[in-house]
Amino acid sequence: MQVTIEIEPQTFSLLQKVKEKGVSLDDVLREALSKIEDEQDLPEKLSVDEQIKRLRDWANKPRNLPPPLSDEALRRENIYEDRI
Repeated sequence: MQVTIEIEPQTFSLLQKVKEKGVSLDDVLREALSKIEDEQDLPEKLSVDEQIKRLRDWANKPRNLPPPLSDEALRRENIYEDRI
């Protein structure tokens, strides 16, 4: 779906930087809206058990992360190219 919105130039600049990093606008909006929704659902104080449950739920939430570095990429020779 295509939507046209008006945004401030500063916001547009930030979105361009995010796009250059390979993150889609859809991902940015979904994450931001999720945070707003989560904040609205929070009561003033949560029990310790509820805090633990929410933390575990957040930690187990799937994320769009790049693949981990290989062992070869972490070798000293590959980190310090100018020192060989």
